[in-house]
Amino acid sequence: MEVGHAAQNIYLQCESMNLGTVTVGAFNDDKVKELLNQTEKEPLYIMPVGKV
Repeated sequence: MEVGHAAQNIYLQCESMNLGTVTVGAFNDDKVKELLNQTEKEPLYIMPVGKV
């Protein structure tokens, strides 16, 4: 539930800065952890941010 609250704030901030984002919830957890060099936590969302 907390990740949803954080995502909502990211959406709101992106809107205020005229940026776009999308929530990606289906991805290869192990590949994302490897890419980010993360071993302790499981990724829940990916939210790319960019210009519209």
